[in-house]
Order: sequence, then C-alpha cells, then structure tokens
Amino acid sequence: MSTNTTSTTPSATQTPPAQSNEWHLGSLPPSVSLFVLAALIGLLAGLSAFVLKETIKWMSLLLVSHFHKHGVNWALLFIPLAGIILTVVLQRYGLKRNIEHGLDKIGDMVRRGQYNIPATYTYGPVLASTLTLGFGGSAGAEGPIASTGAALASQMGRWVGLPPRLMMIIIGCGAGAGIAGIFKAPIGGMMFTLEVMGMEMTTVAVIALTIACVIGGMTSYGLTGFSLDVPLTHPQYFDPHMSGWVIVIGVLCGLYSIYYSRINLVMQRLFGLVRSPWLKALLSGGILSVLVFVFPSLYGEGYTTMAHLIDGNLTAVTDFSFWHMDGKPTLATIVLVCGGVALVKSFACTATNSGGGVAGDFAPTLFAGCMAGFFFGGILNDVFGLGLPLGNCALIAMAGTMSGVIHAPLMAMFIVVEMTGYYGMMFPVAICSVVAYATVWSLTLRKQS
Repeated sequence: MSTNTTSTTPSATQTPPAQSNEWHLGSLPPSVSLFVLAALIGLLAGLSAFVLKETIKWMSLLLVSHFHKHGVNWALLFIPLAGIILTVVLQRYGLKRNIEHGLDKIGDMVRRGQYNIPATYTYGPVLASTLTLGFGGSAGAEGPIASTGAALASQMGRWVGLPPRLMMIIIGCGAGAGIAGIFKAPIGGMMFTLEVMGMEMTTVAVIALTIACVIGGMTSYGLTGFSLDVPLTHPQYFDPHMSGWVIVIGVLCGLYSIYYSRINLVMQRLFGLVRSPWLKALLSGGILSVLVFVFPSLYGEGYTTMAHLIDGNLTAVTDFSFWHMDGKPTLATIVLVCGGVALVKSFACTATNSGGGVAGDFAPTLFAGCMAGFFFGGILNDVFGLGLPLGNCALIAMAGTMSGVIHAPLMAMFIVVEMTGYYGMMFPVAICSVVAYATVWSLTLRKQS
C-alpha cells in the first residue's frame, strides 16, 4: 500500500508567494520607474506652466491694451473687482470647490498622509488664476501651478499604484516642477520642494526631484521661446566695495519682511471674519481695485515693471497713473512711488489671495522686494551721499524679501538669478538673502522656536 506524501515542489494550483509592496513598471527597478514617472510629470507641469502664462498674458492684453500710458485709467477701479467676483463664481458654480490657498491645503493633506489629491486641482487652479491675475490680481501664478503639478503627480501615482512612501516623493516632484516651470528656474523649484515642502533628502528622492524640475523648467523655457520672465537688456555688474551696503540692505529687507508678513496675517484674519463669500469678494476686490488704480504697477505679477526698473526705465512704475500726468516724473518721485508700492503690496496681495481670488504668494515678495530695494537704495544715496546703483539694489532686494517672508533663503537666491539670467550677481544676492533671513529669524522666528 502506497503512502500519500505532500510534495515540497510548488505546483500550479498552489497560492503564489506574496508580492512585494514596492511599485515597479515592468521589469524596471522601482527607483528607475520613479525617475521615468518624474520625467513625465515634469513635462506635464512645464506644459501647464506655459499654458497658464499664455492665458494670463492674453487675458491682460485683452483688458488693458487700449489704456493710456500717460494718464488716469478709470477702468482700473472695476477690472480687478470683476476678476475676483468671476473667480468666486467659477469656484462655487463651476469647480464646486474652494481652491484658495490650494498649495497650503495640499501641503496639509500630504503631512497627514492623504495623497489622494482631488482631480479638480489638475485644472481648477489654472482656470481660476487666469481670471484672478488676468483681471489684475496683484499676486503670482506659482501657487496655482504648484497645486496643479502636485495634483497631476497624485493622479498618476494612484493610477500606477505607487505606495505611500513613493507617493509623497512624486507629489513633491510635481509641485517642484510646477514652480520650476512658472519661474523657469529648475534649481529654484528644487529648493522650494526641499525648503518649503520639506521633502525627505534621500538620494532617490533628490534625483527624481532634479529630473522633474529640470524637465519642467526647460519645457516652459523652450515653449516661451527661451525668454526670461525678467529680461534685462543692460548688464548688471557688482562692485565688491558695495558689499557692506548689501548687508545693510539685507537687514532692511528683513525688517520690511516682518512688516509685510504682519500685514498679511492681519488682513487674512480680517477677511476670515467675513462669512458671506460675496461680501468678502466685494470687500477684497474693492480694496484691490483702489490700490491698483493708485499704483497701476500692482496689476498682475509685475515682471515687466521689475525688468524695466532694474534696467533703468524708471517711468515703468508711474505709467498709466496720475503720477505720470505732468510730464516725466523726477527720480525723487520715482523713489517715493516705489516706497508707496512697497508699503501697500502686502495689502494688495492678501486682498487677491484671501478674498476669493486664486493666486500665489511667492512672486509678490519678489515684486515687493524690487520696489523696496529701489526705495532703500534711493534713500541711502540721498542721506549718505552714496552712489549705489539702484538697479543692483532692486535686484538683490528681490531675494532678500522673498527669503524673509517665505523663510527660504536658498530658494530665493536661485529663483532671482535664474529669472534674470545674471548668475554673476549670485554673491550679493546670496548675502542679502541670508542676512534678511537671519534678521527675521533673530527678531521673530527664534522666539517662536
């Protein structure tokens, strides 16, 4: 009689061994597959950044191309208000979702381990920010496009079945690629993800982030004809003897950053007290319209104005306003107008972002820094009889203010030199950025830690 024995050789009917939780594409290792996905997301984010830039540009041209350059344009009292109201209508009845400060909401989701970003964020921020910024909202497009990049990464990551560990990385890659695309600043996009979003610093994560940001930035750069957002026609050179005054400007930028942030916080709290979205839109749109009417350079992101001011075309900050009605304004008038713009920029930005509009908070700090730097340089020249180049002061203060407000000195210095193309200004830009951040840290952040 034969004895039945259990064979140790696997058969076709046996349950296969448990599969690894690591995601892979075909026979590729997980890390290589992640790099392929990062490249695809970078391409999509760069393309989305280009589309957003173009739609904002054509919307603005449609509305303001007929304005008088040397005089008052009363339509500015209504256009920004209309943009805020239309954005609220789109969110409530089109998207059926409030996507204000979308990047902050996505960041909170990721920190809680929720990687399923709603599909609405793949297209909603682009549509909403086109209305907000095209109609004169005084903010930037980087927040919406970073939200779009993160949402695209989330959707694709879920589609291919990424595990949570890799989902967090790919969402950071998508947000960074969006920043790289909108600023045409690949390294700046990487620094955003590492400094602001706090993505883990593993070799695989950094390589994936580099791939996504380089492809995102170069895609947008190529589609826009390899043109810079802040194109400078007059070379900017740095005199090393000016180094001491760069430190002074850095301290002033740090103090200004504290003022800017405090105004932002107070305004957000005030808007938070208004429960009706329509009343909030009317209030924020009204404040924004009045400020844009008084200082038309606040209209939109302001990159062209920044480029003109750094290049020496000083009337760019007074065009389309009553400041330019009586002939060419003097240098003293230009300096005072720049000071006024710097004083109210935070009001205009918060009215744009916290009252119903959809836009970003980073680009406004660059614009505010440019105005503040020109103002600081003009005052120092007048008080101390110096000959500081005001274009240099405006350029380096862009990084100082972004660093002080956003608390991201590395991102600030790289975005400024990549946007302008003047890598030779890295030394003073880095000094100003670090000193401004150190000033803010010593006066506010150190007490909070």
